[in-house]
Formats: sequence, structure tokens, C-alpha cells
Amino acid sequence: MPTKKVTNKKVVDKKEEVKAVNPVEEKKVETKPAKEKKAPAEKATVEKKAPAKKEEAKPAEKKKVAVKKVAAEKKASAKKEKVKPAEEKKAPAKKVAAEKKALAKKAAAKPATTKKASTKKTTTKKTTTKKATTKKMTKEEQYAKLSLDTCLDLAKAMSMDVTRESIIQQLILNPDVKSVSENLVNKYQLTGKFNFEEDGYDEGLVEVLVSKVFETADIKPQKPEDLQADVAHALNYKFTDVVADGEEYKDQFDTMRKVLMIAQHKDIHDSKKLEEVGVDVEKFVEEFMDLAYSVLKTWKYEDVDYYEHFIFAVLSQLEDLHNKYSNRIMMDVADLYILHGDYGLGDADYAYILRENQIKDYIYYRYASIYEGVDKDKAKQIANQALQFVDDRFTYYPNIIAVLEG
Repeated sequence: MPTKKVTNKKVVDKKEEVKAVNPVEEKKVETKPAKEKKAPAEKATVEKKAPAKKEEAKPAEKKKVAVKKVAAEKKASAKKEKVKPAEEKKAPAKKVAAEKKALAKKAAAKPATTKKASTKKTTTKKTTTKKATTKKMTKEEQYAKLSLDTCLDLAKAMSMDVTRESIIQQLILNPDVKSVSENLVNKYQLTGKFNFEEDGYDEGLVEVLVSKVFETADIKPQKPEDLQADVAHALNYKFTDVVADGEEYKDQFDTMRKVLMIAQHKDIHDSKKLEEVGVDVEKFVEEFMDLAYSVLKTWKYEDVDYYEHFIFAVLSQLEDLHNKYSNRIMMDVADLYILHGDYGLGDADYAYILRENQIKDYIYYRYASIYEGVDKDKAKQIANQALQFVDDRFTYYPNIIAVLEG
């Protein structure tokens, strides 16, 4: 009986030990299936500890291993079944999505390729056409494409001193484009001087330039009867007010420029020879100078400077008028400079006139009188200087005394 008790106790203890071990081992099997190999080692340990109950312990071990194995197989089977449908379900969806993506990519790629090829083809065609056009262009066609400003720049490169205005003036006198062009070529000796292939221009450019000026300007050929009518109007004009006189000055300036261009074109240096076209130049010059002297007192300083250069160009061309009116023009211009505040230039002009002329009473009178409205003290000083050159025999002596007493 004692032996049986001991045996029973051992068996109970062993069962409790097995129970304690089993959960751990089952957990290990679930996590890592490879743990099943440890079963024989555990079996040996149990058998070593309980040799007396070897036969009884064995069934327990077998049961444990079997349970363990079945549980592991069930779990693996469940996991396999769970994973497999998911994979099978996922695979078709993935495959369909990939196929759709490939089809979309293929569809999108086709128009882009077509467009690219089309663009490339068009570009090539344009380039070819452009090259072909450039090769076929003649010198005349290249000249025709140039702007008026470019033609003027090329004319300067050919050492031609011309402007649009100067060409217009020549066309007014002679509206024949070919004739004006030939005159310019001869004047600047351009024949054979430049080569189009090497320089990019030649004398043929001149006619192109004159043609472009003629096309872009309102050029009316100057008829003798029109010029006569303009001069007649100028000679009959009566001063009215500042605005009307200013407009008349502009018109007469333009008419005087036409007269100058005719004289230059025909190489005339005597005003009487211009009477052949029915123009009384001398009377017209007098009228023009009177109007200019009146108007320019209230205009800008720059207008005085411009007038001085222009009127001396007229008198230089017509030498008989230069000898007659040069002193008057110098005094007119000197007065205008003084009235615009340029006393240095005005005084210098009067000093030159006084030095170059023997009869000085009128000159001093003009000089002193212009300063009366500007500086009375200076006017008296100039009149005192005049006394050493004049006496009561001269016409303007009383006027000089009047300046001193005023």
C-alpha cells in the first residue's frame, strides 16, 4: 500500500508537471512549428524522471504530442486557407488594374507620338521653304524689303549726306524719281564704287531710297504759277496779331525755302534771274525779313538761331541780295538775341558791324534803341559812344540825342 501511494503521488505530481509544461509548449508550437522536434527530448526527460511509471507516462506524452500536432496542423491549415483566398482574390484585382493601366498608357502614348511626328514634319517643311525662298531672292527683291530708315542708314554708309527732307525738297522741284536718283549718284560719284555681293549695297540703292521717300511723302510738284501765287500773297499780307502773324511766318518760310531750292537746283546766284519764273525775289526777301523780325521777338531762342542760319543761306546763294541786306540781317539777329537775353552774342554782332562799316550813326541808333526797353543805362552809354563818331550832319544824330535825353 505505501508503494501505491507513492506511485499515485508521483503520477499526480507528474501530471501537474505535464500540465504546467504543456501550455508553454503549445504556445511555442503555435509561434514556431519547428518546436515539434523537441518532443522526443521532453519524452526522454519525463521517462528519466519517472522510470517506475514509464508505461503510464507514455500515453500522456503521446496524447500531448498528438494534441499538439493536431492543433499545429489545424492552425497551419486555417492560416493557409485564410491566406490563399486573399491572395487569389488580390491577384485577379491586381492583374486587372495592371492591364487597365497598361491600356491607358498605350492609348495616351499614341496621340503624343502622332503629334510629335506631325510637328517635326511641319517644322522641316517650313525650314526647307525658307531656305528655298532666300536662295531665290534677287537684289531688287532684297532692296524692296528694306525700310526707309534702313535705306537712309545704308546711304550714310555710302558717304551720302542726305535726309528724307532734303530728298523731298529735290522731288518738289523735280518729281521724276529716276532723274533725282541719277543726280545723287553723280553728285556722290557712286558708280562702280560699291559691290552688292561684298558690301550688301551699291548705287542701285539710291533709286530705291528716292522711291520710298516719294511713296511716303505728300509731294506735289511745284508749278511756277503756284509759286507766283504764294509770293503774291506774301507781298500783300498785312500784320494783324501774334497768332495770325506766326502762321503767316511759317507759310512764308516754306515759300522762301522753295525759292532757295530753285536757285540751288538751277545754280542761280542773282535774284533777277529768278524773275524768269515770275517771282520778285528781292521784294519777297524784304517782306519775309520784316515779318520774321516781328514774330521772333516772342518766339523761342532756338527759333532765332534757326532763322539766322536759314536767311544767311538764302543771301549766300543770291549774292546781289547779300551785298544789300547783310548788315540789316546782322542787326536784326543781334536785336533778337539781346531781347532773348543773350547780351554777349548780341553785343559781339554789333561790335563786328561797327568795326566793318564807315557810316555808324544808324548802327549806333539801332544798338542804343534796342537796349532802351532792356537796360536804359546801357542804352545811354551806347549813345554816348556814338557821339565821337557822328555829328549833326548825319541823319540819325537827333535820334541818338533823344536816347540820351530819354
